[in-house]
Amino acid sequence: MPTPHPQGGRPLIFGEALVDVFHEEDIPGGAPFNVARHLAALGFDPLFVSRVGSDGRGAALRQELERFGMDLSGLQVDPLHATGAVDVIESAPGVHRFDILTNRAWDYIDGHQASTCVTHSGKSIALLYYGTLAQRQASSRAAIGALQAQLACPRWCDLNWRAGHLSPADALAMLATSEVLKVNEGELLMLLDWIGLSDASLAQRPQAGHRSAALGQLCAAGRLQRVVVTYGSSGYAAFERSGDCSASGPAGTLDRMVDTVGAGDAFTAALIAGALCDWPLSLTLSRANAFAGALCGVRGAAPSDLGFYASWRSAWGLPSLV
Repeated sequence: MPTPHPQGGRPLIFGEALVDVFHEEDIPGGAPFNVARHLAALGFDPLFVSRVGSDGRGAALRQELERFGMDLSGLQVDPLHATGAVDVIESAPGVHRFDILTNRAWDYIDGHQASTCVTHSGKSIALLYYGTLAQRQASSRAAIGALQAQLACPRWCDLNWRAGHLSPADALAMLATSEVLKVNEGELLMLLDWIGLSDASLAQRPQAGHRSAALGQLCAAGRLQRVVVTYGSSGYAAFERSGDCSASGPAGTLDRMVDTVGAGDAFTAALIAGALCDWPLSLTLSRANAFAGALCGVRGAAPSDLGFYASWRSAWGLPSLV
């Protein structure tokens, strides 16, 4: 039966911790934070490296790490910059616009502190995950560069690109240093457009065996070995460095739909779990799809009841946290 970290390693999750500011409340968020919370609740002991302000919102995010039983050693506190926040503006019932505030604590993650934290953790790092949003300022870009230089482990990127926060050139430069990329179909077509390529066939979920020469060229431009693409309600697909689709599957039927907030982050967390446990790719993708679908049945990016995770640990053969 598979167990977490077969070589004793743990995932390092790097990036933004923030609050989504609704009219009535603040809700913890940020793609890396969501991924880290899921992995912690599943028993994978992630080291989460981020930075918050010395303010009330920063204290609330620290409490959220504690609620999930997470290692706090990677959470830096910035005395000058406020905790990250996203203003959620409702223009009509159920229709929201998001304003990601700039010059926030997570823009200034300190590379020396991050590297020292890894050294002092006493545990090996099996995988390094990051996105593009936390690369928008030089300080945090330097920090992820320092960790890449320090660690000899696979590098995973969830593009999660937001216009106006990181240039296409900087995003492509970051992809060139990553082995695994996770995107949705719109992001994949956008990436190809950035490098002057196109492949209309990728707008729809392909079947296993389909070959995309354009995607192969995207991978050949850097270190990418695998690209995992989510197609929303149409399912998912995985491509190898050659551009060949190695796995594909439908989304399945949702038992309950509340919202899709954080569904992609849940999918990514299960992908990482599969890599750490050495599950076959097809099984990993199927489990990631089911897990993301289940998250659509709860409000927000992470459940308020941590009992939600017990059935997943049991079904996936992961040790109980009790």
